Amino acid sequence: MLELKTTLVATATFLSLAFPAWADAPVTLKFYHPQLPWIGGVIESFNATHKDVVIEDQAPAENYSTGDQNVIRGLMTDTAPDVYLASYSGVPSLASILKDRKAEVSLGKYIQQEGNGWVEQNYSDALLSLAKVGGEQYAMPFTASLPIVYVNKELIERAGGSVDQFPTTWDGVIELAQKINKLGDGNIGINFSVGGLSDDWFWQMVVMASGNSMLNADATGIGFDNDAGMEALRITQDMAVKTDMTVYATPEPATQQFLAGKIGMVIESPSEIVGYGKAIGDRFTMRTVKFPLIDAQNGGLPAGGAALMILAQDAKKQDAAWEFIKYMTSAETQATVSKASGYMPTNKQAADFLKDFYAVNPNFMTAFREMDAAKPWFAYPNNTADDVWKGVAPVIDQLQRGKISPQDALAKMRDHVASVMANK
Repeated sequence: MLELKTTLVATATFLSLAFPAWADAPVTLKFYHPQLPWIGGVIESFNATHKDVVIEDQAPAENYSTGDQNVIRGLMTDTAPDVYLASYSGVPSLASILKDRKAEVSLGKYIQQEGNGWVEQNYSDALLSLAKVGGEQYAMPFTASLPIVYVNKELIERAGGSVDQFPTTWDGVIELAQKINKLGDGNIGINFSVGGLSDDWFWQMVVMASGNSMLNADATGIGFDNDAGMEALRITQDMAVKTDMTVYATPEPATQQFLAGKIGMVIESPSEIVGYGKAIGDRFTMRTVKFPLIDAQNGGLPAGGAALMILAQDAKKQDAAWEFIKYMTSAETQATVSKASGYMPTNKQAADFLKDFYAVNPNFMTAFREMDAAKPWFAYPNNTADDVWKGVAPVIDQLQRGKISPQDALAKMRDHVASVMANK
């Protein structure tokens, strides 16, 4: 963390040379975000080098879903923060609510004032599109990730597998997991409790990997009511039932077992690379590999992560918030945050700062090798994501426990989602 702060102070000093000064007292911005153990260093470094703006770090949300709901309530009561780090799936709902209240803050005017070439030099169209709504840039990408498989290299090899020739199909992964189970001594092949998150990111991975979308074209029901959807449900069940996997309601139990060296494979965001590596130490060799697509030709993966939104309505606060966002998404800051967190940098110039780092830390490169499969994290209309997930998650739980068939699971999901969409 000391290295993070030192690097960011130097970055902020450089960026502050072009920072506009306000004649009055410093502008204080309330910044709200989910729990991120490394973000405090970023905020401290910004405050240390920007005398005209003070970032007030609010108590973090438990997760993105909780944070999004808290901000929505804040918008209704005029208690929202000035800057919010929103999940990509939350940006459309927040933008819609702000637009209805005539309080939306498009970043287009700020991007234009940076001059010709600024966007092209720093940000790819693909990443910027993750935080656009109706073609309008309502947020700037701050973190980005694609799902990857974390593996215990020693367990994989003892079971006759190879990290460098890891299975490219889920049936191959399931077979490898079965072989790890046979090693005995409490070793477990895989854990991927698809319904065990507070949102549907795991489930979106499976659906998109099969080449499907979460909703149909007119948003009246599921978009995976087809043979490919049935295949996704079959794999979701087989990975649990055929490997005797314990289905958990949260990721924590599987995480602890993996860190202890007892699970061969788990699925997570690249943001866990640093934390997992420190927790594992020298107990075993952790490697990361690509998330297998169910449909190699048409499958995709939902891009996770978050983007910075300006919610402040005061003009001075908006201007100050833009300077904070530029700092947060600058190449230098992004490179440092990537090292500290494992997230992919959202500023493409950061690659120059990370070249030597990637050479000796190959685990960080896995998500980059998946970029061709990246798709936006699906955002449900009219803030219905929670309602959809509350009905779908229990079905996935039953499916993975072997209590219902894929056919029954599809029918239950079809009915629930259609009901939610009919009342949206």
